Amino acid sequence: MIAPAASAGVSAGAAAGIRPAASLIVLRDSPRGVQVLLMRRPERGNDFRSGACVFPGGVVDAGDAAAHRWCFGQDDAQASRRLGLGAGGLDYFVAALRECFEEVGLLFACRRDGTPLDLGAQAGLLRGWRQRLHRGEATLAQLCAALDCRLDLRETAYFAHWLTPVIRPKRFDTRFFVRLAPPAQAAEPDLGEALELMWLTPDEALDPARGLKLLNVTQRTLHELRGFAGAQAAYEAALARRGVQRILPRPVSGVEPPFVIPGQPAYDEVARLDPEGRGHLRSMLAPGDATLLAPGLLRIAGARRHAYLVSSPDSAAAAIDADPGDAAAWAALQAAAAGATVRWLLGTSGGGAALAAPAAPAAPAESAESAESAARLARAWPQAAPGGRGPLQLGPGATLEPLHGGWLLVQARVLIGGDVPAAAAAGTAGADWLAGAPGFLQPIARS
Repeated sequence: MIAPAASAGVSAGAAAGIRPAASLIVLRDSPRGVQVLLMRRPERGNDFRSGACVFPGGVVDAGDAAAHRWCFGQDDAQASRRLGLGAGGLDYFVAALRECFEEVGLLFACRRDGTPLDLGAQAGLLRGWRQRLHRGEATLAQLCAALDCRLDLRETAYFAHWLTPVIRPKRFDTRFFVRLAPPAQAAEPDLGEALELMWLTPDEALDPARGLKLLNVTQRTLHELRGFAGAQAAYEAALARRGVQRILPRPVSGVEPPFVIPGQPAYDEVARLDPEGRGHLRSMLAPGDATLLAPGLLRIAGARRHAYLVSSPDSAAAAIDADPGDAAAWAALQAAAAGATVRWLLGTSGGGAALAAPAAPAAPAESAESAESAARLARAWPQAAPGGRGPLQLGPGATLEPLHGGWLLVQARVLIGGDVPAAAAAGTAGADWLAGAPGFLQPIARS
Protein backbone atom coordinates (compact mmCIF):
# COMPACT_ATOMS: atom_id res chain seq x y z
CA MET A 1 0.00 0.00 0.00
CA ILE A 2 1.27 3.49 -0.87
CA ALA A 3 1.09 5.94 2.02
CA PRO A 4 -1.25 8.96 1.68
CA ALA A 5 0.09 12.33 0.60
CA ALA A 6 -0.03 15.52 2.67
CA SER A 7 -3.21 17.54 2.40
CA ALA A 8 -3.24 20.84 0.57
CA GLY A 9 -3.39 24.19 2.32
CA VAL A 10 -1.34 25.97 4.94
CA SER A 11 -1.68 25.24 8.63
CA ALA A 12 -3.25 27.85 10.85
CA GLY A 13 0.01 28.32 12.71
CA ALA A 14 2.06 28.95 9.56
CA ALA A 15 0.98 32.58 9.40
CA ALA A 16 2.14 33.34 12.94
CA GLY A 17 4.92 35.90 13.31
CA ILE A 18 4.66 37.38 9.81
CA ARG A 19 5.56 41.08 9.83
CA PRO A 20 4.26 43.60 7.24
CA ALA A 21 7.10 45.29 5.37
CA ALA A 22 7.73 47.59 2.41
CA SER A 23 10.61 48.13 0.02
CA LEU A 24 11.40 50.80 -2.56
CA ILE A 25 13.08 50.11 -5.91
CA VAL A 26 14.77 53.36 -6.99
CA LEU A 27 15.73 53.81 -10.65
CA ARG A 28 17.86 56.30 -12.55
CA ASP A 29 19.43 56.67 -15.98
CA SER A 30 23.13 56.30 -16.70
CA PRO A 31 25.36 56.01 -19.79
CA ARG A 32 25.35 52.23 -19.20
CA GLY A 33 21.55 52.05 -19.07
CA VAL A 34 18.91 51.92 -16.34
CA GLN A 35 20.47 51.65 -12.90
CA VAL A 36 18.91 50.26 -9.73
CA LEU A 37 19.92 51.33 -6.23
CA LEU A 38 21.13 48.41 -4.10
CA MET A 39 22.40 48.49 -0.53
CA ARG A 40 24.57 45.88 1.16
CA ARG A 41 23.31 44.75 4.53
CA PRO A 42 25.68 44.05 7.45
CA GLU A 43 26.80 40.56 8.38
CA ARG A 44 24.61 39.26 11.18
CA GLY A 45 24.26 35.79 12.60
CA ASN A 46 21.05 33.80 12.06
CA ASP A 47 19.75 36.26 9.46
CA PHE A 48 19.21 34.99 5.92
CA ARG A 49 19.58 38.59 4.68
CA SER A 50 23.04 38.91 6.23
CA GLY A 51 25.44 40.49 3.73
CA ALA A 52 22.81 40.51 0.99
CA CYS A 53 22.44 43.30 -1.55
CA VAL A 54 18.83 44.45 -1.35
CA PHE A 55 16.54 47.38 -2.10
CA PRO A 56 15.94 49.89 0.70
CA GLY A 57 13.12 48.69 2.92
CA GLY A 58 12.01 47.35 6.26
CA VAL A 59 9.07 46.57 8.50
CA VAL A 60 6.01 48.77 8.82
CA ASP A 61 6.21 50.70 12.10
CA ALA A 62 3.28 51.54 14.33
CA GLY A 63 4.19 55.21 13.89
CA ASP A 64 3.75 55.10 10.10
CA ALA A 65 0.00 55.58 10.49
CA ALA A 66 0.68 58.95 12.17
CA ALA A 67 2.13 60.20 8.89
CA HIS A 68 -1.10 59.67 6.94
CA ARG A 69 -2.13 63.31 7.30
CA TRP A 70 1.20 64.36 5.81
CA CYS A 71 0.76 62.31 2.61
CA PHE A 72 0.08 63.91 -0.76
CA GLY A 73 -1.40 62.09 -3.73
CA GLN A 74 -3.57 59.40 -2.14
CA ASP A 75 -5.36 58.56 1.08
CA ASP A 76 -5.63 55.27 2.92
CA ALA A 77 -8.76 54.17 1.04
CA GLN A 78 -7.03 54.65 -2.34
CA ALA A 79 -3.80 53.01 -1.20
CA SER A 80 -5.67 50.05 0.29
CA ARG A 81 -7.58 49.46 -2.95
CA ARG A 82 -4.29 49.41 -4.88
CA LEU A 83 -2.90 46.77 -2.52
CA GLY A 84 -6.10 44.74 -2.27
CA LEU A 85 -6.60 45.51 1.42
CA GLY A 86 -9.61 46.59 3.39
CA ALA A 87 -7.63 49.27 5.26
CA GLY A 88 -4.08 50.19 6.24
CA GLY A 89 -2.63 50.23 2.74
CA LEU A 90 -1.18 53.70 3.20
CA ASP A 91 1.08 52.35 5.96
CA TYR A 92 3.04 50.36 3.36
CA PHE A 93 3.60 53.40 1.14
CA VAL A 94 4.72 55.48 4.12
CA ALA A 95 7.02 52.71 5.36
CA ALA A 96 8.67 52.39 1.94
CA LEU A 97 9.45 56.11 1.80
CA ARG A 98 10.54 56.24 5.43
CA GLU A 99 12.90 53.28 5.12
CA CYS A 100 14.38 54.72 1.95
CA PHE A 101 15.07 58.00 3.73
CA GLU A 102 16.51 56.35 6.84
CA GLU A 103 18.75 53.86 5.03
CA VAL A 104 19.92 55.70 1.92
CA GLY A 105 18.95 59.34 2.55
CA LEU A 106 16.52 59.88 -0.34
CA LEU A 107 13.35 61.73 0.69
CA PHE A 108 10.37 61.83 -1.67
CA ALA A 109 8.58 64.98 -0.56
CA CYS A 110 6.81 68.02 -1.98
CA ARG A 111 5.26 71.25 -0.72
CA ARG A 112 1.77 71.16 0.76
CA ASP A 113 0.29 72.19 -2.61
CA GLY A 114 2.21 69.48 -4.48
CA THR A 115 4.82 71.76 -6.05
CA PRO A 116 8.45 70.56 -6.05
CA LEU A 117 10.53 70.97 -2.93
CA ASP A 118 14.26 71.55 -3.34
CA LEU A 119 15.91 69.31 -0.75
CA GLY A 120 19.38 69.31 -2.28
CA ALA A 121 20.43 72.38 -0.27
CA GLN A 122 19.19 70.84 2.98
CA ALA A 123 21.41 67.75 3.00
CA GLY A 124 22.93 68.59 6.40
CA LEU A 125 19.54 69.17 8.01
CA LEU A 126 18.15 65.96 6.56
CA ARG A 127 21.17 64.00 7.78
CA GLY A 128 20.36 65.09 11.31
CA TRP A 129 16.74 64.03 10.94
CA ARG A 130 17.86 60.61 9.67
CA GLN A 131 19.93 60.09 12.80
CA ARG A 132 17.04 61.10 15.03
CA LEU A 133 14.69 58.75 13.22
CA HIS A 134 17.19 55.91 13.62
CA ARG A 135 17.47 56.55 17.33
CA GLY A 136 13.71 56.72 17.74
CA GLU A 137 13.88 60.34 18.86
CA ALA A 138 11.63 61.63 16.10
CA THR A 139 8.95 60.46 13.69
CA LEU A 140 8.40 61.00 10.00
CA ALA A 141 5.30 63.04 10.85
CA GLN A 142 7.44 65.40 12.96
CA LEU A 143 9.91 65.75 10.09
CA CYS A 144 7.13 66.72 7.70
CA ALA A 145 5.77 69.23 10.22
CA ALA A 146 9.17 70.79 10.77
CA LEU A 147 9.88 71.14 7.03
CA ASP A 148 6.25 72.00 6.21
CA CYS A 149 6.30 69.33 3.50
CA ARG A 150 4.26 66.35 2.39
CA LEU A 151 5.28 62.79 1.53
CA ASP A 152 4.83 62.66 -2.23
CA LEU A 153 3.06 59.44 -3.19
CA ARG A 154 1.86 60.51 -6.63
CA GLU A 155 4.50 58.65 -8.61
CA THR A 156 4.83 55.51 -6.54
CA ALA A 157 4.22 52.39 -8.63
CA TYR A 158 3.09 49.20 -6.92
CA PHE A 159 5.38 46.51 -8.32
CA ALA A 160 5.31 43.23 -6.39
CA HIS A 161 4.16 41.38 -3.27
CA TRP A 162 6.33 38.68 -1.67
CA LEU A 163 5.89 36.52 1.42
CA THR A 164 8.95 34.99 3.09
CA PRO A 165 8.96 31.15 2.96
CA VAL A 166 7.64 29.17 5.91
CA ILE A 167 11.04 27.75 6.88
CA ARG A 168 12.63 31.16 7.54
CA PRO A 169 12.87 32.13 11.23
CA LYS A 170 11.88 35.70 10.30
CA ARG A 171 8.99 36.13 7.88
CA PHE A 172 7.96 39.30 6.08
CA ASP A 173 4.89 40.12 4.02
CA THR A 174 6.51 42.72 1.77
CA ARG A 175 5.09 45.13 -0.80
CA PHE A 176 7.55 46.47 -3.36
CA PHE A 177 7.22 49.89 -4.99
CA VAL A 178 9.11 51.69 -7.76
CA ARG A 179 10.19 55.34 -7.93
CA LEU A 180 12.51 57.41 -10.08
CA ALA A 181 15.41 58.85 -8.10
CA PRO A 182 14.56 62.35 -6.81
CA PRO A 183 16.52 65.14 -8.49
CA ALA A 184 19.23 67.07 -6.64
CA GLN A 185 19.54 64.43 -3.91
CA ALA A 186 22.51 62.11 -3.41
CA ALA A 187 22.08 58.70 -1.84
CA GLU A 188 24.22 58.05 1.23
CA PRO A 189 24.40 54.83 3.30
CA ASP A 190 23.43 55.07 6.95
CA LEU A 191 26.33 52.71 7.80
CA GLY A 192 23.97 50.75 10.01
CA GLU A 193 21.43 48.91 7.87
CA ALA A 194 23.20 49.98 4.67
CA LEU A 195 26.97 49.50 4.74
CA GLU A 196 27.47 50.25 1.05
CA LEU A 197 25.39 51.60 -1.83
CA MET A 198 25.63 50.51 -5.44
CA TRP A 199 24.02 51.99 -8.54
CA LEU A 200 24.09 49.08 -10.99
CA THR A 201 22.31 48.02 -14.15
CA PRO A 202 20.32 44.80 -13.72
CA ASP A 203 22.85 42.91 -15.84
CA GLU A 204 25.74 44.21 -13.74
CA ALA A 205 24.05 43.22 -10.51
CA LEU A 206 23.21 39.74 -11.84
CA ASP A 207 26.70 39.09 -13.22
CA PRO A 208 28.13 36.11 -11.26
CA ALA A 209 31.60 37.62 -11.60
CA ARG A 210 30.53 40.46 -9.30
CA GLY A 211 29.74 37.96 -6.57
CA LEU A 212 26.79 39.78 -5.00
CA LYS A 213 24.58 37.89 -2.58
CA LEU A 214 21.10 38.33 -4.01
CA LEU A 215 17.88 37.04 -2.47
CA ASN A 216 15.24 35.34 -4.62
CA VAL A 217 13.08 38.44 -4.77
CA THR A 218 16.03 40.65 -5.73
CA GLN A 219 17.08 38.31 -8.52
CA ARG A 220 13.55 38.06 -9.89
CA THR A 221 13.08 41.85 -9.78
CA LEU A 222 16.40 42.53 -11.51
CA HIS A 223 15.47 40.11 -14.29
CA GLU A 224 12.14 41.91 -14.74
CA LEU A 225 13.89 45.29 -15.00
CA ARG A 226 16.23 44.21 -17.80
CA GLY A 227 15.91 45.47 -21.34
CA PHE A 228 14.28 48.88 -20.81
CA ALA A 229 15.55 51.81 -22.88
CA GLY A 230 15.46 54.16 -19.90
CA ALA A 231 14.40 54.60 -16.30
CA GLN A 232 11.16 56.31 -17.32
CA ALA A 233 10.15 53.36 -19.49
CA ALA A 234 10.89 50.92 -16.67
CA TYR A 235 8.90 53.04 -14.22
CA GLU A 236 5.93 53.32 -16.59
CA ALA A 237 5.90 49.55 -17.05
CA ALA A 238 5.77 49.17 -13.27
CA LEU A 239 3.02 51.78 -13.03
CA ALA A 240 0.92 49.89 -15.58
CA ARG A 241 0.92 46.67 -13.55
CA ARG A 242 -2.47 45.48 -12.42
CA GLY A 243 -3.59 42.57 -10.30
CA VAL A 244 -0.29 42.08 -8.46
CA GLN A 245 -0.32 38.60 -6.93
CA ARG A 246 1.49 37.54 -3.79
CA ILE A 247 4.55 35.36 -4.44
CA LEU A 248 5.43 32.71 -1.88
CA PRO A 249 8.75 30.94 -2.59
CA ARG A 250 8.57 27.25 -1.77
CA PRO A 251 11.54 25.42 -0.22
CA VAL A 252 12.98 22.41 -2.09
CA SER A 253 16.04 20.19 -1.77
CA GLY A 254 19.08 19.61 -3.94
CA VAL A 255 19.34 23.03 -5.62
CA GLU A 256 20.76 26.45 -4.85
CA PRO A 257 18.99 28.68 -4.00
CA PRO A 258 16.79 26.07 -2.28
CA PHE A 259 13.47 27.58 -3.40
CA VAL A 260 11.12 27.59 -6.35
CA ILE A 261 8.86 30.49 -7.30
CA PRO A 262 5.74 30.77 -9.48
CA GLY A 263 6.51 30.13 -13.13
CA GLN A 264 9.17 27.51 -12.43
CA PRO A 265 8.24 23.94 -13.50
CA ALA A 266 8.03 22.36 -10.05
CA TYR A 267 6.24 25.19 -8.25
CA ASP A 268 2.64 23.96 -8.47
CA GLU A 269 3.59 20.42 -7.53
CA VAL A 270 5.64 21.56 -4.53
CA ALA A 271 2.82 23.84 -3.38
CA ARG A 272 0.38 20.90 -3.54
CA LEU A 273 2.56 18.25 -1.93
CA ASP A 274 4.44 20.30 0.65
CA PRO A 275 2.08 23.00 1.96
CA GLU A 276 3.91 23.11 5.30
CA GLY A 277 7.22 24.00 3.66
CA ARG A 278 9.33 21.08 4.90
CA GLY A 279 11.54 21.42 1.82
CA HIS A 280 11.98 17.68 1.23
CA LEU A 281 10.82 17.64 -2.40
CA ARG A 282 13.07 18.01 -5.42
CA SER A 283 12.70 20.63 -8.15
CA MET A 284 14.90 18.64 -10.55
CA LEU A 285 14.12 14.99 -11.18
CA ALA A 286 16.65 12.21 -11.81
CA PRO A 287 15.80 8.77 -13.21
CA GLY A 288 14.58 6.57 -10.39
CA ASP A 289 13.30 9.39 -8.16
CA ALA A 290 10.03 8.29 -6.55
CA THR A 291 7.44 10.90 -5.53
CA LEU A 292 4.10 10.28 -3.87
CA LEU A 293 1.65 12.48 -5.78
CA ALA A 294 -1.58 11.45 -4.06
CA PRO A 295 -2.86 8.57 -1.92
CA GLY A 296 -2.14 5.46 -3.95
CA LEU A 297 -0.28 7.27 -6.77
CA LEU A 298 3.50 7.06 -7.02
CA ARG A 299 5.56 8.61 -9.84
CA ILE A 300 8.87 7.03 -10.82
CA ALA A 301 10.97 9.51 -12.82
CA GLY A 302 12.48 8.13 -16.00
CA ALA A 303 15.25 9.20 -18.34
CA ARG A 304 12.73 10.02 -21.08
CA ARG A 305 9.31 9.49 -19.54
CA HIS A 306 7.86 8.70 -16.15
CA ALA A 307 6.24 5.50 -14.92
CA TYR A 308 3.39 5.47 -12.43
CA LEU A 309 2.35 2.92 -9.83
CA VAL A 310 -1.30 3.02 -8.77
CA SER A 311 -2.47 0.92 -5.85
CA SER A 312 -5.46 0.34 -3.63
CA PRO A 313 -5.10 -0.40 0.08
CA ASP A 314 -4.63 -4.13 0.68
CA SER A 315 -5.47 -4.87 -2.95
CA ALA A 316 -3.99 -5.03 -6.45
CA ALA A 317 -1.86 -2.43 -8.20
CA ALA A 318 -1.31 -1.22 -11.76
CA ALA A 319 1.91 -0.05 -13.41
CA ILE A 320 1.50 2.64 -16.07
CA ASP A 321 4.12 3.28 -18.76
CA ALA A 322 6.63 0.94 -17.13
CA ASP A 323 9.83 0.69 -19.20
CA PRO A 324 12.28 -2.17 -18.51
CA GLY A 325 14.74 -0.46 -20.83
CA ASP A 326 15.17 2.43 -18.38
CA ALA A 327 17.37 0.72 -15.78
CA ALA A 328 17.11 3.28 -12.95
CA ALA A 329 13.37 3.83 -13.28
CA TRP A 330 12.70 0.12 -13.72
CA ALA A 331 14.65 -0.80 -10.58
CA ALA A 332 12.90 1.93 -8.57
CA LEU A 333 9.50 0.79 -9.82
CA GLN A 334 10.18 -2.82 -8.84
CA ALA A 335 11.36 -1.72 -5.39
CA ALA A 336 8.27 0.46 -4.92
CA ALA A 337 6.00 -2.40 -5.94
CA ALA A 338 7.58 -4.88 -3.54
CA GLY A 339 4.84 -6.56 -1.55
CA ALA A 340 2.09 -5.38 -3.90
CA THR A 341 0.26 -7.52 -6.43
CA VAL A 342 0.72 -5.79 -9.76
CA ARG A 343 -2.05 -7.22 -11.91
CA TRP A 344 -2.27 -4.62 -14.65
CA LEU A 345 0.36 -3.28 -17.04
CA LEU A 346 -1.10 -0.15 -18.57
CA GLY A 347 0.09 2.25 -21.21
CA THR A 348 -0.79 5.71 -22.46
CA SER A 349 -0.75 6.96 -25.99
CA GLY A 350 -2.29 9.54 -28.25
CA GLY A 351 -4.75 6.92 -29.47
CA GLY A 352 -6.25 6.07 -26.12
CA ALA A 353 -5.44 4.33 -22.88
CA ALA A 354 -4.45 0.71 -23.29
CA LEU A 355 -4.95 -2.35 -21.08
CA ALA A 356 -2.44 -5.14 -21.63
CA ALA A 357 -2.22 -8.89 -21.42
CA PRO A 358 0.99 -10.58 -20.20
CA ALA A 359 2.38 -11.53 -23.57
CA ALA A 360 2.04 -8.09 -25.10
CA PRO A 361 2.00 -5.32 -22.51
CA ALA A 362 0.61 -2.14 -24.02
CA ALA A 363 2.74 0.97 -23.58
CA PRO A 364 3.41 4.29 -25.26
CA ALA A 365 5.48 4.27 -28.43
CA GLU A 366 8.81 4.89 -26.69
CA SER A 367 8.12 2.80 -23.59
CA ALA A 368 8.63 -0.82 -24.80
CA GLU A 369 10.66 -0.63 -27.97
CA SER A 370 11.38 -4.31 -28.46
CA ALA A 371 9.87 -7.76 -27.97
CA GLU A 372 12.66 -8.47 -25.48
CA SER A 373 11.68 -5.57 -23.20
CA ALA A 374 8.02 -6.60 -23.43
CA ALA A 375 8.91 -10.14 -22.45
CA ARG A 376 10.97 -8.91 -19.49
CA LEU A 377 8.02 -6.83 -18.39
CA ALA A 378 5.66 -9.81 -18.59
CA ARG A 379 8.07 -12.06 -16.69
CA ALA A 380 8.33 -9.50 -13.88
CA TRP A 381 4.56 -9.20 -13.40
CA PRO A 382 2.89 -12.23 -14.97
CA GLN A 383 -0.61 -11.55 -13.61
CA ALA A 384 -1.60 -8.83 -16.06
CA ALA A 385 -5.28 -8.68 -16.93
CA PRO A 386 -6.84 -9.26 -20.35
CA GLY A 387 -7.45 -6.22 -22.50
CA GLY A 388 -10.39 -3.88 -22.07
CA ARG A 389 -11.59 -0.31 -22.50
CA GLY A 390 -13.89 0.44 -19.57
CA PRO A 391 -13.11 1.73 -16.07
CA LEU A 392 -10.64 -0.39 -14.15
CA GLN A 393 -11.43 -1.02 -10.48
CA LEU A 394 -8.18 -1.83 -8.70
CA GLY A 395 -9.93 -2.17 -5.38
CA PRO A 396 -11.58 0.02 -2.77
CA GLY A 397 -10.51 3.61 -3.27
CA ALA A 398 -8.73 3.24 -6.62
CA THR A 399 -10.59 3.51 -9.93
CA LEU A 400 -8.87 4.19 -13.25
CA GLU A 401 -10.88 5.48 -16.19
CA PRO A 402 -9.44 5.71 -19.73
CA LEU A 403 -9.50 9.36 -20.76
CA HIS A 404 -7.74 11.46 -23.44
CA GLY A 405 -5.27 8.67 -24.13
CA GLY A 406 -4.40 8.44 -20.45
CA TRP A 407 -5.85 7.20 -17.19
CA LEU A 408 -7.88 9.23 -14.72
CA LEU A 409 -7.35 8.21 -11.09
CA VAL A 410 -10.85 9.15 -10.02
CA GLN A 411 -10.32 9.42 -6.27
CA ALA A 412 -7.28 11.73 -6.59
CA ARG A 413 -8.70 13.66 -9.59
CA VAL A 414 -5.34 13.20 -11.35
CA LEU A 415 -5.12 12.45 -15.08
CA ILE A 416 -2.09 10.25 -15.79
CA GLY A 417 -1.77 11.55 -19.27
CA GLY A 418 1.49 10.36 -20.79
CA ASP A 419 1.99 12.66 -23.78
CA VAL A 420 -1.40 14.32 -23.44
CA PRO A 421 -0.81 18.11 -23.58
CA ALA A 422 -2.20 20.24 -20.79
CA ALA A 423 -4.37 22.09 -23.32
CA ALA A 424 -6.15 18.85 -24.26
CA ALA A 425 -6.95 18.21 -20.61
CA ALA A 426 -8.37 21.69 -20.03
CA GLY A 427 -11.91 21.51 -18.80
CA THR A 428 -11.78 17.75 -18.27
CA ALA A 429 -14.57 16.77 -15.90
CA GLY A 430 -13.29 15.01 -12.81
CA ALA A 431 -9.61 15.97 -13.22
CA ASP A 432 -7.80 18.78 -11.43
CA TRP A 433 -4.19 17.78 -12.14
CA LEU A 434 -2.21 16.33 -15.04
CA ALA A 435 0.63 13.88 -14.45
CA GLY A 436 2.46 13.71 -17.76
CA ALA A 437 5.17 11.63 -19.37
CA PRO A 438 7.90 14.12 -18.43
CA GLY A 439 8.00 16.96 -15.91
CA PHE A 440 5.92 17.74 -12.85
CA LEU A 441 2.28 17.78 -11.84
CA GLN A 442 0.39 20.59 -13.58
CA PRO A 443 -2.95 22.06 -12.54
CA ILE A 444 -5.56 21.64 -15.25
CA ALA A 445 -6.97 24.99 -16.31
CA ARG A 446 -10.72 25.28 -16.42
CA SER A 447 -12.04 26.28 -19.85
